[in-house]
Amino acid sequence: MMKLLVSCALAAMTFLMAPQGLQATGARCPLQNATLHGTYLVAGTGTIVGLGPISAVGEVTFDGQGNSTATYTASVNGTIHKGVTVTGTYAVNLDCTATHAESDGSHYSYVVTPDGNKVTWIETDPGVVISGTEIRLQPTDTEDAVLVSPRNSGAQQVPLRRAASPESLSIALLAPGNGRSDRSLHVWLCHLDGHRMETT
Repeated sequence: MMKLLVSCALAAMTFLMAPQGLQATGARCPLQNATLHGTYLVAGTGTIVGLGPISAVGEVTFDGQGNSTATYTASVNGTIHKGVTVTGTYAVNLDCTATHAESDGSHYSYVVTPDGNKVTWIETDPGVVISGTEIRLQPTDTEDAVLVSPRNSGAQQVPLRRAASPESLSIALLAPGNGRSDRSLHVWLCHLDGHRMETT
């Protein structure tokens, strides 16, 4: 057990040193694909050249690992299409730009907010002029959600959940910031009862 505690401490120390490197490189979305996770409201409007105006609204779910599923209703030149479902893959870059390709053959360019709560997008296929937004409705781990003030400039230890047993320990470390709200939050979970360590 002592060896596991030492491993947790070393992991935490490694993380605390990481923000300096992130700041040096200017990475606004260091979690990359994991920046997008949960279910989002998606809405967009525009024009399909030669067909007419289009408007759509629905939900898209990102798994944080580069995969998505979306279901929406679209009006294409006045014809309504309900329950349209597509899957897709996405990639978020360190500078918070991203790309998204869906199973219907459509392609998108994104700009993601550093906290992952909002996306602004435009379709990049020829003959299509459509843009819109996505706003997060539900994170994937609501019970682990932590509210953090952007004014906080020091490292914190914040409880995420009650330990299941005296032998189970959860540690959350907030990277020191400099007044910016785009600092990433990593959680080190050291489960002494299961002798395993994981990060989120």
